Amino acid sequence: MTPCTRLAIRRGRRSGPGLVVLVALVAALASACGGPAATFDPAGPCDLDGRAAGAYPDLEARLPTELDGAAPTAVDSGRHCTEAALGSLSTHDLDEVRYAGATWDLGGSEGVTSVVFADPAGDLPAAWVAQFYELGARAGKKTDNLETSRPVIRANGEQAWRLDVLNDLSFQSTVTWQDGPIVRTVLVATPVGVGASMGAHDGLVLEAVEATLAAAAGPG
Repeated sequence: MTPCTRLAIRRGRRSGPGLVVLVALVAALASACGGPAATFDPAGPCDLDGRAAGAYPDLEARLPTELDGAAPTAVDSGRHCTEAALGSLSTHDLDEVRYAGATWDLGGSEGVTSVVFADPAGDLPAAWVAQFYELGARAGKKTDNLETSRPVIRANGEQAWRLDVLNDLSFQSTVTWQDGPIVRTVLVATPVGVGASMGAHDGLVLEAVEATLAAAAGPG
């Protein structure tokens, strides 16, 4: 598949959220937007990975509250503390990364997650998070047709990092960019099958990016 070099594809209106869980982009990424939540003290020492609704309300408040008029299916937040969870981020001398995610389950193995990542000790470079996703995808046993690109996401020419893969029977994309000291990523999965089109997939990617940019801009 060929990713857009500029996010400029429009798509039609969608129905509300469905009933199935968003397909994980690759197993290494599941801890950022899925998987079981651990019981932990968000204010305690970072010696345990954990995720729960309301763990980091300041990060959750930065997430989009709707996608095509629908509220997210789930919103929660957490932190990566262990080397296993941090993955390639640990090679940059990070010992804690916090995140929050809003997920829209659109049914039929189709879904969107908008994620915010933060380093509580300082600024977090988006390039590091993009590397985290790419290395995770390359390590996936069922990922094929992996492509990367640098789409323009703002009128000022600002670029993001985009990753597209075919994972088993799912088209999956991440778009990652810098937002001041934090990093934003949208993750989109759509099924491969009769009637599936990359145009519709790219349109959903655009819609998720636009909703996240609107959340970053704030009210008004």
